[in-house]
Amino acid sequence: MLQGKWKLQILCAMRTEPVRLSQLTRRIPSASKKALRASLRSLEAAEIVVRRDLSSTVLHVEYDFANDMRATVGSLLDQLADWGQILEAKEKPLSRYDLPRSKAKLTVLE
Repeated sequence: MLQGKWKLQILCAMRTEPVRLSQLTRRIPSASKKALRASLRSLEAAEIVVRRDLSSTVLHVEYDFANDMRATVGSLLDQLADWGQILEAKEKPLSRYDLPRSKAKLTVLE
């Protein structure tokens, strides 16, 4: 349901207000419009997001959370952010370059 590269970023962008596709492309510049549209359609099919056509003469479409999903998804995003901060605060594992070097001398075979 929330698989994919852009879905969580889209939900974060929609967290406080409905958004248009052009707003999403500005907020998530590394995503193409095609990828954002596909992710939005998938979220719409899962009934997390609703597409509203507000056009009278000019095409005007907004995407918003369905029903009471804003509160539910908002609390989920808060928990994910807290978890990420906990992981960041933990000590990072040493890389192989940080390990102490062995003091053993190399012998050359002749």
